[in-house]
Amino acid sequence: MATKRAKKTDVVSPSSAELRKAVEAIAIQPKSGKITLLTRKLFNVLLTVAQQADEAGDTYRALLSDIVANSAFDSNDTALVKEHLRRMVSVQVEWSQGSSSQKPGRKWGISTLIADAEILEDPATRRVWVEFSFAPKIKKKLLDPVQYARLSLQFQSQLRSSAGLALYEICVRYLTNPSHLTMREAWEWWRPILSGTPDTEAGDEAKREYKYFKRDYLRPAIAEVNAVTNIFVELIEHREGRRVAEIQFRVTERKQPMLALDEHPNVFDSTLVDRMVKIGIPLKEAQTLYADSEENRIRAALQMTEQRMRSTTLPPVRSAPALFKDALKKGYAPPVEALPSTPAGKALAGAPADDAKARLLGEYMAYRRKEAQALYEEQGEAEREVARHSFEEDELPGLGAHMRDDWRRRGLESKLTETAFFDWLARKTWGEPTDGDLLAFTLSQSRAA
Repeated sequence: MATKRAKKTDVVSPSSAELRKAVEAIAIQPKSGKITLLTRKLFNVLLTVAQQADEAGDTYRALLSDIVANSAFDSNDTALVKEHLRRMVSVQVEWSQGSSSQKPGRKWGISTLIADAEILEDPATRRVWVEFSFAPKIKKKLLDPVQYARLSLQFQSQLRSSAGLALYEICVRYLTNPSHLTMREAWEWWRPILSGTPDTEAGDEAKREYKYFKRDYLRPAIAEVNAVTNIFVELIEHREGRRVAEIQFRVTERKQPMLALDEHPNVFDSTLVDRMVKIGIPLKEAQTLYADSEENRIRAALQMTEQRMRSTTLPPVRSAPALFKDALKKGYAPPVEALPSTPAGKALAGAPADDAKARLLGEYMAYRRKEAQALYEEQGEAEREVARHSFEEDELPGLGAHMRDDWRRRGLESKLTETAFFDWLARKTWGEPTDGDLLAFTLSQSRAA
């Protein structure tokens, strides 16, 4: 089989890459199996690899480490990548041009996301590669699309829910439309596209009520897209009497895009797996739950379970794993609004769309992280060694096991540990940000603009 290699060194740089995603591949509806956040992200990265390839062929390849793009990566995480490659080969999706209306000339099709995938190690270099291919019927549309949306994988890296990424992809397509309006469709049409779950697998309550779809998917997705990308999305509801029958979105470009996004996508948040293990879930099961669930829902269920376990006024928890899994499955845990200790962008995933201060804080934290890095690089090696030693003693013990292992193996060469280190150094140098700091930062950015 002919192999199509990516340009030069077979490396794609997701942080700077722009994907031309065919409109048929944007509003995809799963018909069997579930499309999670990581499934969408990896599919987009694989598309980018294939589109940047030099030669004609049927199979494409890239380094596994480049595909996961500086995530907390170890042999255990390889199992997650395998699971999602397996999912892309097995999940059936409907391809269309993003409308439920069957107008003359429109095409409809069904296939899997990729045709096959293989992970293999080069015995000489010990580097691990992923080889993959697309179904012949859709390959040309995916790799050389006539109509497409330009997607930034840099913004993709900041999104932490499948619904948020799906909404971003759809809305970017309509950014240059004169009306700035997306297609107008029945809300039931949008549900499987944003949730990533076929209607046949949705709960009866979710299938009957728009309010649950709006609560669980629409509002969080809109808030997330507005918080961390360069577009602003507004929900438009069209009613029949008192009932919401159809919805669409208004899309505008931000006057001032979000600042200082992380340069590389962190595909995994491995600390969530560690937290599941700490409450009594076996590692293998925790990895499976992570692979099959939305990060935001995992985070919410974990927070609720951990708070319940710490409570001194309520009866003791009989089974923390059972409580967590029930909350995760049924989705009744309150959403986590903001996580100030996490990198900018991730902390804003659940923030309200109008929470300007939360967005500003994220921008300021990213700015301070860069300032802390510049300060660190100006120091001599002895001072830098002291800083690293202090980080290991003061901060690292409270981080997840994956983070600690990554620090021991790769130090500041890992994007995850680099971000944690410079966040800590900024706090140690300048303290927690105050309202005065945020105001001064806002004024300085306004003058710069």
